[in-house]
Formats: sequence, C-alpha cells, structure tokens
Amino acid sequence: RVRGVFNYFQHYKLIHLLRLTTMTEDTPPSLGLGLIQSPNSTVIQYCAHYLAHKKRQCKLKPLKESTYCAEHVSHHTTSEQSTQMPCPLDPAHFIKKTKLEAHLKVCNAKKYDYTSQPYYKQDINVVAPHNITGLKRRPLNSITIGTLISISKQLINYGTKSRVCETKLTDKVSETDIDQYRPLFQKGETAGNSALKHATQQVALVNTLAEFQEQEDFNDTCFVELGAGSGKMSQWFHHKHSDSFFVLVDKQMCRKKADGYFKKQKTNFLRLKMDIKDFNLSGVGEVSQYKKVCFPCKHLCGGATDMALVAANHSAELRDTTLLIALCCHHLCNWELYAGKEHFLRYFSPEQFFMLSSVSAWATCFKLEDLELGNPEVLKESLAKFENDPTCFIQGKKLVLDRALQWFIGRCAKNVLNDGRAKFMLDCGFRVEFCEYVDVAVSPENIALLCYKSGP
Repeated sequence: RVRGVFNYFQHYKLIHLLRLTTMTEDTPPSLGLGLIQSPNSTVIQYCAHYLAHKKRQCKLKPLKESTYCAEHVSHHTTSEQSTQMPCPLDPAHFIKKTKLEAHLKVCNAKKYDYTSQPYYKQDINVVAPHNITGLKRRPLNSITIGTLISISKQLINYGTKSRVCETKLTDKVSETDIDQYRPLFQKGETAGNSALKHATQQVALVNTLAEFQEQEDFNDTCFVELGAGSGKMSQWFHHKHSDSFFVLVDKQMCRKKADGYFKKQKTNFLRLKMDIKDFNLSGVGEVSQYKKVCFPCKHLCGGATDMALVAANHSAELRDTTLLIALCCHHLCNWELYAGKEHFLRYFSPEQFFMLSSVSAWATCFKLEDLELGNPEVLKESLAKFENDPTCFIQGKKLVLDRALQWFIGRCAKNVLNDGRAKFMLDCGFRVEFCEYVDVAVSPENIALLCYKSGP
C-alpha cells in the first residue's frame, strides 16, 4: 500500500517536471504544451488550446501535423490557412469547408419553416387566455417565512390524494416484462443501472396503458409522441405495435436515435421539428387513415404538458383518442399555458401559482434513501410538529423543514397542479385516472395521467 502511494506521487511529480520543460512565456500557469505523462510512461499528446473558462487545457486529441484539435485549430490559424470554418447557422461550432453543403442539411441549428404546411396552425394548442395575466415567478428566498408557512399549511390540508379522480397502482415490472424489450436498451452482455432504470419506466408505461384500455387493442392506431426528443418512447411502443404510424414532434433537433431504428425496421413515421403549441394533428394527411390516436408522452416539462392536453382534446373531436403522460417538472409550469386554472382557483389565489410551482420541486430534490419513507411515523411526527408550532422550524431568517416533511409538501403541490389538469380533461368529456406506474424509489416523478375519449 505504501509503495502504491509512493508511485502515485512519483507519477504526478513526473507530470509536473514534463510540463515545466514544455512551458513558454505565453503558456498559462500549470500548463504544458499538450504533453501528459501516462502511468505506463508513454507520452500522450493533447490539444494545446487553453480553455480559460475551465482553467485547463483541452483534452481532445490534436489533428495530424497540428498541436490543436479539430474544434480549436481554427482559433489559431487564419481563415485562409484553416480547413475549418464557423457554421453559418450556429457559430458556436466549426465544420470543414469542404463539407459545408452537406452539414447545412443536417445541422441541429437548422430552422424549418412549417408555417405554410397544413399541420401548422399558430397557437392552436394554447388554452384560452384568462382574465388574470401578468403573474411573475419569484424565487422562494424572496418570499417571507410567514407566507411560506401559510402556503405549506394549505398544501398539507389539500394532501397527496387526488380530489378529482381515482389513483391506481400498477403491478411491479417483472424481469420477464423487461426481457421482452432487452434488445432495445442492452447492447452488451449486461445493462447499466441507468439503462435498467429507464427500461423499467418505459415498460411500466406500456403496461399501464394496456391496463387502462383493458381489452381494447391498438390496431388501426396512430401514435403521436409530443416532446419526442430522441423518440425512445415511440420506439418502445413500436416493439408491440409495429404496423402503426408514428409522428414525433419536438421543437429541438435531438440525436434522433429512434429515427434510425424506424428506418431500419421500414416503419411508417414522420419527424417534425416544431413547437407543440402550433402542431395541428388534423393537418397530417396520413393520420386520417387511422380510426384511433394515442399520445404516449414522457418528460413533457411544465407548459408542454398543458399543450398536449389541448392537442388531445382537438384530436378527440374527430376520432378515438388516448393520452398517456408521465407527469414531471411542475416547477416549470406557466400560468398562461396552465390548463387547470379553474380547479386551482377554487383552493388557491392566482398570486400563489408560481409559489406553489416552485415548492413542487421539493419532492425531487432529495435522495430517496435519506427520506426514511419506509417509516411513516417519521413523517407523521413531523406533520404534527408543524401543525402545532411551525415556528420551531425557523432557523435565523430561514424556514428549515425536515426532509420527509419538505418532500411531502412538494408532493402535495404536484398533486394540486395534476388535479387541475385532470379536471380540465374531465370537463372535456374524457375518462381520466392517475396511476403510480413505478415505485417512488425508481423515480420520484412516478405519476402518470391517463385519459380516453371515444370519437364522434
């Protein structure tokens, strides 16, 4: 062990000496010109560009016959000498001059003009404007302790149980369920913890939708994934419904991992880079060939969830419509876009909306193993203590709550916002229910909203 520690310090002593021998007057402190001594005594050369904002040199390998990598070589050569140039669409990244034309067709910064397309209709999925406007978000540290205690008490009284519709628990995802989808997320002999975590959630959502629809099949169904990102959610549904048509909508151009999969499987799909608020599903010609539409959505942050609710309502005017949303990111909710204003105003004032939205983040800001959720007595004791004398949680100029209590209040805040959305869909004629599709230990955002309405 002593010898190992000695070799460790000897290794870094060699690095320091090597850097000193390669430094010049213009070299930033503690930086050699791209030469690093590896543990096996072979010299590895790195890009010599100094990243001032990170206070270190670039760790990419340099180009042949250059001391700089492809990203930084243009910073140290004139435009006439360099083979690289800034991308005309986004100067933050560089491209080869000879590949300019090909790059412009696939660049993520490329803006598409959909305004002349039939599936574009400005603000079609935005809820009707409310007479109360101009509300602004304030950071919680700018809110008085008294106000924070008051809204916390209101949320505790509201509770974590939905006041609008039933909340069901789904069966735990089994190994057999996951094995059916293993080719989608496991490339080697084993899958990492992160891959298994996401696989568990995806399988649970697929199973949850199947249970919600009971015996109804998904033949003759078009799947529309709003906020699709890479399109993974559609990919998992395609595994069981390969004959369907898939529409993937996202305003950002992600890596599009699922697109390659769909092309390989010769699947009929459409990828649209546009904002959900302007997406007019009835303008997509292929959708008219299907009797049913299903919206499987995961990670629709904040107001995007509310726009998805409106989009599903428009779809239900023409055909059978099913909506599945794994609810998340309530701290990003926006009053102008929020669909559940009517229900919200029955229990809270408009000025409390952004406060409640920010408090909802308390439900996801802890490691679950630190909350002692398996011991309900801990939470019960904290709630009783807060009800009797909330001032005992004041430390200096801050309100410092027990972790379990803070988590509980955050869950109550999420429940209020979720109930408002569920009430909106009920008023639109949908059958609605909530579902805890995975255990809170798998994901703190474990509530899904399911809605169904038969067409005319």
